[in-house]
Amino acid sequence: MKTIRKIGTVLRQFTATQPEHSTTDLSRAIGNSTSGTHDLVDGLAGIGLLSKVERGRYRLGPLVATLYRALDDSSALAEAARPVMQMLAADHGETLHLTMHDQGRLLLVEAIEGKRPLRVARDVIGPHLALYQAPPGLLHLAGFSHARLEEWLDSHSRPGGPIASRSRFRSDLTALSDEGFALGPISGDDDIVCLAAQVRDHTGRPVAVLSMAAPTSRHSRQPRAFRNITGEAADRISARLGYRKPA
Repeated sequence: MKTIRKIGTVLRQFTATQPEHSTTDLSRAIGNSTSGTHDLVDGLAGIGLLSKVERGRYRLGPLVATLYRALDDSSALAEAARPVMQMLAADHGETLHLTMHDQGRLLLVEAIEGKRPLRVARDVIGPHLALYQAPPGLLHLAGFSHARLEEWLDSHSRPGGPIASRSRFRSDLTALSDEGFALGPISGDDDIVCLAAQVRDHTGRPVAVLSMAAPTSRHSRQPRAFRNITGEAADRISARLGYRKPA
């Protein structure tokens, strides 16, 4: 915990008027030895929170900008999605999730647990799942660039593994991307059906996925209605972000 506090103090030293600091400056700020501070800031530089500009001097690193963009995007996204999700939950009572992704992990932006007697828990979707294990993650993968997808496949496709055929997986993702919709179980649990629809920003770029999770027994009675409800809600969120569907 002390180290975490020291990291916070170090990062707070970097401001618009003082964007650059020496190891000596930072050691005074956190009340630490110069050698100990060097190890700390060197570690922060290693993960991208700081950048070394010259020997013993540092600025904020590229990861800070990435985190800021993620915070900014997710804040606007949550603001646009929350009223739509609340209305959807009130009308239908099913469990809802809004996700983004980062470095192959699902990021949960918003979640509402269903209120029906037989319902799906809100923690069924989250960063504990690999992207390929649930429809929201598959839709996120469908939005990857070719180069990024190939890099992801390098880590996940192998004989006997979850992605046995790269070509077939690419083809499946292309179909999902064209449709902007995915349906299936979560982590192989056939008792749950998850319906997922892409959310787009004002440029038309997929930025998130809205999903509804329901017991298979309930979904099987009205599959088309479930699909329409999920897709229309995702469209409403996209519209609130400034997206206009082509006529």
